[in-house]
Amino acid sequence: MTRTFFTIVIPTLNEEKRLPTLLSDLEKQTFNDFSVIVVDAMSSDATIRLARQCHTRVVISNKKNVSYQRNLGAKHSQSEWTVFMDADNRIPKDYLQKIKEYVEIYSPDILSSWIVPDSRLKKDKITATLMNIFMEINKNASRPYILESMIFIKTKIFQTLGGFNTDIPWGEGEDMLGRAHKMGFKFEMLRDPKYTYSFRRLKKIGTFKMLQKISQIEIIKMVKGDLTKNDAHFFYPMNGGTFYKNGEEPKMTLQKFISILFQDKEISSKSLKSFKKNIDPWKSLFR
Repeated sequence: MTRTFFTIVIPTLNEEKRLPTLLSDLEKQTFNDFSVIVVDAMSSDATIRLARQCHTRVVISNKKNVSYQRNLGAKHSQSEWTVFMDADNRIPKDYLQKIKEYVEIYSPDILSSWIVPDSRLKKDKITATLMNIFMEINKNASRPYILESMIFIKTKIFQTLGGFNTDIPWGEGEDMLGRAHKMGFKFEMLRDPKYTYSFRRLKKIGTFKMLQKISQIEIIKMVKGDLTKNDAHFFYPMNGGTFYKNGEEPKMTLQKFISILFQDKEISSKSLKSFKKNIDPWKSLFR
């Protein structure tokens, strides 16, 4: 494999509708010293065929796990920088050029950039702005918030960190940045250039229900530390592009939430009874 400045890793699962558009954006880049690896989790649609038609290297993953797929792709990176992109991203033609210029001047270890939504709706623009502000505010935190849809990282540092934790189904980028922060690596969040972030999950689920889901996850993280693999399919099913065609969100009931929350936790029946009795303020999370 020829050594390039960037190796771009794109994990996929049934992304025949979105992947070709991103690959087209990559073909139009003003900076072209990069290679692309699509790591596919045995898609049942035309994803693999379309990727190969675009002369893109395809690596087959035997696991449907986005972190595992990213790690697998990174093993094939021979570039100074490894870039993780989601298949439903869009990037302007000068995106990689501007990133290259920035890293050569300021020498960060890890970086990402602000987003714009994939719609013209005012509410989506407001949501994207709030997400950008939140990422900017938290970029120097001990565990910075990041969207895993776009991460640039020096390949040697990614290897030093041990890659993404494949046991974490939510916030795996945040987890990796937390480890990077402890080791003193430099993380930057660029306001320009911006890439287009897909709001398709938000559109599929609905804004209110998505906020419910995030609230549920954050409560579980506070109690348990992190979600487990067993919890994952209740919050973020890994169905790839198929989910947006005919997939359904698993319904989270209050009883199931309590079961997940206190799983593997020692709690007396008296304490559990007291918890259920005082659950009223949380019931709105399950309507």
